Amino acid sequence: MFIQSSSLCNLPAEVFENIVISIDASFLPLLQSCKQINNILAFQNNPHLYSRIFRHRFDLTASPRRLGARTQHSRHLAHQLAWYSSALKCIRRGDIYDNGVLDAFWASFALMSENDGKNRTLLEAAGLPQFVDDFVRQRLYEDNANGWPNESPINCLALWLLWFTSTEERLKAETTARRNEIIRLVLPFVIIPFRYPSAHAPHNHFTMPLTDNSNGHLRQSIIPAHGAFPLYRAGVAHTTHFYDRTDLEIGIPLASTAAKLIFFSRRQVTPIGIPTHLPLTRQHAIQLGFGDQIGPTQEDVHELNQHKVVKHAPLTIWEYDSATPPPSSHFDDDWYRLTDCIYPMEKSSLRNTLYTYGSATGLWQGRILVPTENAFASILQHVQMPEEFTEQQLSLNAYPLFMRLREYHCVDPQFPVPTGGANDGFDDGISDAWLPKGVQVHEDLYEGKLRIQHHDRTYTYEAYRPGSPNSHDEATCRGCEYRGTCNIVYREHDDQILGERSTQGDESDADGEDDGQFIQDASSQYDSVIDDVFRQKDDDAMDEDTDTFASDDDNDEEEYCIERKCNGVLDIALVGETDFKHGQAWNHYKFYGRVREWDGLVALVRIPASQHPHPSLGLGVWVFSGYIVGGHNFVGTWRALGDVDPVAPTLESSFAMTRREEGS
Repeated sequence: MFIQSSSLCNLPAEVFENIVISIDASFLPLLQSCKQINNILAFQNNPHLYSRIFRHRFDLTASPRRLGARTQHSRHLAHQLAWYSSALKCIRRGDIYDNGVLDAFWASFALMSENDGKNRTLLEAAGLPQFVDDFVRQRLYEDNANGWPNESPINCLALWLLWFTSTEERLKAETTARRNEIIRLVLPFVIIPFRYPSAHAPHNHFTMPLTDNSNGHLRQSIIPAHGAFPLYRAGVAHTTHFYDRTDLEIGIPLASTAAKLIFFSRRQVTPIGIPTHLPLTRQHAIQLGFGDQIGPTQEDVHELNQHKVVKHAPLTIWEYDSATPPPSSHFDDDWYRLTDCIYPMEKSSLRNTLYTYGSATGLWQGRILVPTENAFASILQHVQMPEEFTEQQLSLNAYPLFMRLREYHCVDPQFPVPTGGANDGFDDGISDAWLPKGVQVHEDLYEGKLRIQHHDRTYTYEAYRPGSPNSHDEATCRGCEYRGTCNIVYREHDDQILGERSTQGDESDADGEDDGQFIQDASSQYDSVIDDVFRQKDDDAMDEDTDTFASDDDNDEEEYCIERKCNGVLDIALVGETDFKHGQAWNHYKFYGRVREWDGLVALVRIPASQHPHPSLGLGVWVFSGYIVGGHNFVGTWRALGDVDPVAPTLESSFAMTRREEGS
């Protein structure tokens, strides 16, 4: 029993909590004022206080949306506060060789994936942009293999954090030499898809999960200089205590995707030069007698410079608005890919979205990198990374890329078109964007139907129109008939419904024990770690305290559960073309493809609109595959495909695009 030495000790605990929340400086002196106050505010005794601190300082919307309301219980937020605060302290020390850098990078990556404005403000104030910039410049090539950088967890996280902290202003402030240094450092990740994977499972697969490979159908070739191809990433993950999950697996993010975003964002800083010999406008070209010729005008080049290849995340603080989705929601699909698509031989979670309907629709603009065939063949043979590994040495050229896409859904009771390829569990027809070879694709824009004809059968898809219901009918939907209802309920521990591996089990007791131990262990360091958050002086991060989720009734018996109505969507197809204006400048193309349900990978075939394309002009049939990143960037690789076996590397490189606002 504590002896009260002051009338101050008679104050209710809530008053002390409000004092701690309201001060913008260290509250360590208050903890040291007397034993009773220390007992009231101690980390192990008062998780509610530290959960309030978390709500006051950090963004809150992502975790309940992705993992359930249980993440908002006091002791789970207190745990996250300790982890995030420790990361901020490590970053503030500025030592890129600190033993805690990897853990700090994981925490920073989680913070940026949950960012609605506050998280980024705290990371910026701690010095993350300079910290990760220094790391990439000085440590990216540590433990390299014959000079080639490793796709290690710390390198992958560093590249993603470098992208997350990039801004137009920051990149424009870089000197040309420092900008070119970053480009040179990330270049191997950008242009060597046979060494660094660009998807969570090779794009030759559409039907997922993969089946047992006992009969050897998941074959690989061996590239003597680089290893096995295609690249499988099974089990490449990190296990961590994350909110209420004591052993959440998070996949290692793809280094190549972050590297492409970094590369193109820095290349777009310098505008493309405008040749003065070009006609001023399309009308001027017609007046000069070039009206029927394909080629750019000065106005077309101005348009390239006016719009970005990739877009950075905004630096705003999101104010709660039920009509406006929080910024972190744009990263939900990317997050679910990391937590659900770790094991290619297991189903991804049916609870989560891996591709948001309509993500690919609209006008896209970007660039593709094209090496010469001789340069590409030379890379294949290089065991040792050349000392002069530059864009010039690789004869890399960049070309504009435009496409306008529309989305169509196969809705039950219709049947999706079968996959193409060899139907052997390995080749699902990536050379035709996972469609059977020789299909006829007919689009009726007025009716809103896409009909894909294969042999003597027609497969019908319907246009996706945001805000409008599709043709799904509970009376004819085979899924609804099987369930006996249109309602779909996904439960956290119901393996039979989810059809997936259960990684969490019944956590209610074990979780409490683990958290209790954590709180006890962390209590000895709360003064130096959690208190560190209060040294942030950014006023934008010191929002009014909103105890929206506060509750002392932490009932971990509640099960994470998602309920929704069946919409009958069985498959997603995409079709499109180059707008006439852009086709006149950069050649006319048609596009068609599909979305892989397992991870949201988008594959598109680009076909020259001309009946007699000129391969020497780069007008052959190419296939593009990649992910919609952050809701507005389309990033991946293209391959020049004919009848090339997917097990063999072929001419391949990178592309990046961003969706343009209509009328811009």
